[in-house]
Amino acid sequence: MVLCWIALPIFAILGIFSARYRRLTRDSFECLFKTMTFRKCQTGLDDKFKSDITATVMKFSPRTAGFVYKNYKLLSWIFLILLVWSTYYTSIGVYNYIQYGNCNGPDSTGFCIFDPLGENSQISTCSTEDLGINSTSLNHPQVESNDPIIGNLNAELTIIEFGCYTCPYTKKAEPVIKEVLDYYKGRVNLQFKDFPLQNHNLSYETTLAANCANEQDKYEKYHNELFKNQEVLTEQMLYNLANSLKLDVVKFTSCITNETYKDEIESDREQGISALVPGTPTFFINGNKIVGPKPFKTFKTIIDGELK
Repeated sequence: MVLCWIALPIFAILGIFSARYRRLTRDSFECLFKTMTFRKCQTGLDDKFKSDITATVMKFSPRTAGFVYKNYKLLSWIFLILLVWSTYYTSIGVYNYIQYGNCNGPDSTGFCIFDPLGENSQISTCSTEDLGINSTSLNHPQVESNDPIIGNLNAELTIIEFGCYTCPYTKKAEPVIKEVLDYYKGRVNLQFKDFPLQNHNLSYETTLAANCANEQDKYEKYHNELFKNQEVLTEQMLYNLANSLKLDVVKFTSCITNETYKDEIESDREQGISALVPGTPTFFINGNKIVGPKPFKTFKTIIDGELK
C-alpha cells in the first residue's frame, strides 16, 4: 500500500500519455481508498510492485534482491518519507522563488534549482571589507530628520538604504527603488544614508556633493544625476552637474571645500557599521534587511507585510 502513495501521482502524470498507466492510476487510487476506509486492497498492485522490483534487482544482485524482498515494507516506508520530505522542501523552494526570486529566502546566496545561474539569488554588493567591520552586535538604523527623504515626507513606511554613489550595484538597485516608490503612491519613501567606500574613486566626494545639493533643496535631482553619470564621473563634473541644476555654484563650492557635511557622512557610516552592513546597497525596512539589488517582488512582499 505504501508504494501506492508514491505511484499514484507518477501514474497520473504518465496516464496522460498512455492508457496502460491510466489503468494503473485507477488501481492505485482504488487501493489507497480501500486502505483508508479500513478495507483490504484487492488489486494486487502492492504485490506486483514487490515482484517487479525484486525481479529487476535480481538481474544485478540476487543477494540484494533477497534483502529487498524481505524488507519490502520497510523500504517502502523509507521511500514514502523521502517523497514527503522532498515535496515539502520543494514547495518551500517554489514559494520563496515566487516571493523573493530565489529558493532560500530574501538574503540567500544558496543554490536554487529554479535559478541555476544565480541571476536572482546572488547577493552582489560593493564590499565593505576595506572598512574593517568586525562588529557582532546589530543595531537597526533609524530614520533621522537631518537626512534627506526621497518621496512623500508623510509616508507610512520608510525604506532606509545604505549606498555609495560610485558603486555599480547601488546604481543597479535604483530602478527597482523608483518602481517601489511609484507603486505605493506616497505610502512608502526612501532615506538614503551615506556609506562611502574607501576603495572607490570619488565615493566620498560624490557623497559630500549630494549633501551640499540638499542644502539648496536639489538633493533628489542631484542624487539621480550622480547615478545617471556614474561611469563618467570626474571631480569637475560634480560642479558641472550643480551648474546644470541651477544651484548656487559659489555656495556649493564653498560647501564642498569646507567639507561642511563631513560629520554627517561619518555619522551615517557609523550607523551602517553598527547595522552590520556587508556592502552597498543594503536596505532596511523596519526589522527586515535586504542585501544587494533585488527584484521588485522581494521589496513588495516585505512592504505589504509591514503596511498591514
